[in-house]
Amino acid sequence: MDNNKVYFPGLNGLRFFAAMAVVVTHIELVKHFMGLPNLWGNHSSNILTLKSAVNTFVFEAGGLGVYFFFVLSGFLITYLLLVEKAKTGTIAVKKFYLRRILRIWPLYYLIVILGFFVVPYIVNGSISFSSKELNDHFGINLFLYLIIFPNIAHAIFSPVPMISQTWSIGVEEQFYLIWPVLAKKAGNIFKMLVIVFCIMIGLKVFVLILFKAGYGSPTLAIIKKFLAMTKIESMTIGGMGAYLLYNYKTQFKNLVYQPIVLPMCLLCIPILILFTPPAIQDGIHLVYSVIFLFIIANVSGNPDSIIKLENDVFNFLGKISYSMYMYHFMLIPLVIYLMKAAGIMPSNELIPQLVIYASVTALTILVSWLSYAYFEGWFLKLKTKYTIIKSGSKN
Repeated sequence: MDNNKVYFPGLNGLRFFAAMAVVVTHIELVKHFMGLPNLWGNHSSNILTLKSAVNTFVFEAGGLGVYFFFVLSGFLITYLLLVEKAKTGTIAVKKFYLRRILRIWPLYYLIVILGFFVVPYIVNGSISFSSKELNDHFGINLFLYLIIFPNIAHAIFSPVPMISQTWSIGVEEQFYLIWPVLAKKAGNIFKMLVIVFCIMIGLKVFVLILFKAGYGSPTLAIIKKFLAMTKIESMTIGGMGAYLLYNYKTQFKNLVYQPIVLPMCLLCIPILILFTPPAIQDGIHLVYSVIFLFIIANVSGNPDSIIKLENDVFNFLGKISYSMYMYHFMLIPLVIYLMKAAGIMPSNELIPQLVIYASVTALTILVSWLSYAYFEGWFLKLKTKYTIIKSGSKN
């Protein structure tokens, strides 16, 4: 057994399902923007129907997928840092940055280049919602994307079409710019996570109080939107879970592995989606984050878990989940365009829906696999030079 290797079975499967949740939301969102029949929209009345329930699930799925990625990322990265610190007595911050750069930046910048300079001209106006949004504030938008602040661009301006999902990459990279430094210097990593959590919650509460007190301004509105997207507190919850698992393994497992925990977590998700009161909507992601942490811990470590995702198919799909997340948005309009050219009009009827979902999923997997194998793979080989604690593979 390699003592410098950390592997959590089933996480690749969870990554894939989180990515697919985002794909589902974006398929319906693109159809909405293109003026096609769609399932986009949250129910606003007190009467819950099957249609409004489906629309609400579609509306919320993408956001929940991203929150899940935040919790999972915070959990796994913090656990790896804990192992590294315990085995080496420190954290090699420079090597951490190099690993993040080699894993995230090549595909991120490729998507930015495609989104700004290639895809709009291939589409050539056939997708009407894209041109105006792209051309508005082109220079400053491009600059913010290039310095990996797409979430700030998202908060100030309208999202750049077909690459707007990159806002979450900005959130993660900004957190991981400071987190290894804090973890290295912290005498107690858990206490540091709590401090970061409290700072983020305090900032958000302060801004919300200002808004409710009537002190809203364009600048404050941008800050509010930026903070709303910056779910660093979800990442700290994942990190806290990693700390408890690493340092209090028996107690943590005795709590999380209770037979009732995973079924209750799975049941709570649709209940929260459909019945969360608007008054607590701004903070409900904290509840989801704890639920996702319990799901992650159960699936990846509980031998009696009712969810079994450790197999070659899910391991493959999980490995390309980052690629799927990055490519899918620009492939959805392409699939719809090709369907129209083939005389298949996208609608909410069963057959056209199956065609678009199957086509988008298959094309996204194909493109993501090619990217992972022939583009990202080159950088991943370099990444191994700076790896101290191996993760992500059972082999």
